[in-house]
Amino acid sequence: MITIVENLVQMQKEFLKYIEKLFGKNLLKNKKVFLKPNMGYPKKAPFTTSIEIIKGIVEEVTNSDAKEILIGEGSTSTSTALENFKVTGLIDALKEYNVEFIDLNTQESTEVILENGSKHFLPNLLKEMDLRVSLPVIKYYNDNEGEFFLSNAIKNFFGLPPKEKYQIERGSYKRDNLHSNLHQSVAEIFQAVEKFSPFHIYVCDGFLTLFGFADEGKPEEWGKILLADNAIEADEKILEIMDKPLPRYLKILTRK
Repeated sequence: MITIVENLVQMQKEFLKYIEKLFGKNLLKNKKVFLKPNMGYPKKAPFTTSIEIIKGIVEEVTNSDAKEILIGEGSTSTSTALENFKVTGLIDALKEYNVEFIDLNTQESTEVILENGSKHFLPNLLKEMDLRVSLPVIKYYNDNEGEFFLSNAIKNFFGLPPKEKYQIERGSYKRDNLHSNLHQSVAEIFQAVEKFSPFHIYVCDGFLTLFGFADEGKPEEWGKILLADNAIEADEKILEIMDKPLPRYLKILTRK
């Protein structure tokens, strides 16, 4: 299921349809909701998910009678997730809502073992949530090896694993071991999430996309938001619209 809209009002209406499909007329009554934006850097959109989109989703979740709303991220920069939330203006924008902000790098995690024997770690709190929503921002570039790369629904899960589990050197601000084979790691983290605690809805920020590396690219206006209930389909649809090749991580996941 994929929906493409051009403004926040349409986004909220379509998001409500996804909730109704999952939970029926009671919507999110007594439900715990986890939102995972792309907030790895202390920079505003399109380097991170736009505040307007996050606020729009929080408003809709609140109006749907959610019991608890958590917003979590694991920073990929020298700053912490909580610092990123503050610098981007997210905390101020949501001060009227009952939201808890979580630094995923500080959370207890569980080891997830994949079929190929690879081991990854995911926050325990994901299991406690009734609704898990990913809020990526669309970015695309050539990676360090010159291969085309799309950062969107699937790549957004890179911020879930505790950073310390993947650092080669103590104090590194990156998940070094994951970057040594980026495409394989992206595929495996997604597979770990699917096994441990699959996400239900993806709201992909395409108001401003980013061409170039995640922290220093060039903004390009698209003016749309893509909603989906499947991460692979979301990424494939973006690639189809932008007429871009299939990245290697998607070839791994789809065996194409």
